[in-house]
Amino acid sequence: MRFLLLDANVLIDFFDVEPTLFRAIASGVGKLQVASPILREVAQLPEAEAQRLGITIVDPPIEMLATAATGGGALSFEDRLCLELARAEGWTCVTNDGALRRACEDAGIAILWGLELIAMTVEAGALTADDAADIGRSIAASNRFITDAVLDRFLRRIGRRGRPSPRCPGR
Repeated sequence: MRFLLLDANVLIDFFDVEPTLFRAIASGVGKLQVASPILREVAQLPEAEAQRLGITIVDPPIEMLATAATGGGALSFEDRLCLELARAEGWTCVTNDGALRRACEDAGIAILWGLELIAMTVEAGALTADDAADIGRSIAASNRFITDAVLDRFLRRIGRRGRPSPRCPGR
């Protein structure tokens, strides 16, 4: 089974748009993990709710927390923690953060975009393409970093390019 370490930006996008998406991902693609300090960044997602949605909360060892706290540069403490945890456990880091993605690539850590994970859930048969298109459009509408080009690539991958969403008219 694939282990997927979720960054705060992906947690926020998914939870704000469609909380049940976590269960679909867990049933179709892999086991969802989040470091407890990263979950604390997401005020709208309490620990009990995260667990109910199928997300395993990981308390990193003190040594890992210390390593993450001593870094600098473009990465925040939480980003460094995500990097260290993914490296130590061999997990895939799911993030839309450019600096964290580059650091993961440099360290040889597998990475996924948030929308890429949704597409994989469709490909695994755990989510319909129409539902995924609605979710993707809603995420793009609320997240200015999801450009039209990014959304178009996602919609093409799931075979729904050009089909307007009844929940997101005009997108």
